[in-house]
Amino acid sequence: MKKIILAVLCAVLALTMTGCFQKGPEYENLDTNAAVNPDTIKQSDYADDLDGLIKYLKALNYLPVNTDPTVMLSEVIGAKQGYRYIYNVDGSTVICELYEFDTSYSDPNAARVISEIKETGSFHLFNKEGVDTDTAYPATLSDNGKYVILYGDGSSNQGNVVRKKMIQAAVKDYYSGSAKTDEESKASEASEASKAA
Repeated sequence: MKKIILAVLCAVLALTMTGCFQKGPEYENLDTNAAVNPDTIKQSDYADDLDGLIKYLKALNYLPVNTDPTVMLSEVIGAKQGYRYIYNVDGSTVICELYEFDTSYSDPNAARVISEIKETGSFHLFNKEGVDTDTAYPATLSDNGKYVILYGDGSSNQGNVVRKKMIQAAVKDYYSGSAKTDEESKASEASEASKAA
C-alpha cells in the first residue's frame, strides 16, 4: 500500500513539475491600444536621472507600469545604474535595458563603451572571464550622452518595429536640449518678440 501511495505522489509531483517548466515565466502585456497624448507629457515634469526617464517612458506607454525591473550590474559597462525590463508587446517578448552614465566618463570602461556606441551604434563588453567579448550589443545613446538603451524585440511586425524606434527616439531626446517644452517655446518666442520691438 505504501508503495502505491508513494508512486501516486511521485506521479503527481512529476506532472506538477512538468507543468511548471512547460509554462515558462509570464510577462506583463503592454497595452499598445492605450490612449496616450504625447503632447501632454513633458520631459520637464520628470527628473533628469534614470528614475525620471523611466517614469517618462511609462507615461508614454513605452514601458509596463506593473513590472518591477531587474537591477543590472551597471559597473560592468561603467554606468552609474541600470535596469532591465522584460515584457510582451503584441505577442513578442521585449527586453529593454536602460543605463545612466556619469557624463565625465571618468571610468575608462564607460569612456570606451560610450565611444563605441557613438562610432558604431553598439558596444562590446570588456574582457572578463566567462564573458563573450566578440558579441556587439546594439545600443542607442541619448544626445546628452547620459542615457543608453538596449532594446531587443525579434518581431518584424510593423507595430513592434515602430514602437522600438519611438522608445529609442524618446531616450535619445531625453533632456538633450533639442526638445523644447511648450512653455520653453513660448518663452523663447516672447523673448524674440521683445527684442524685435
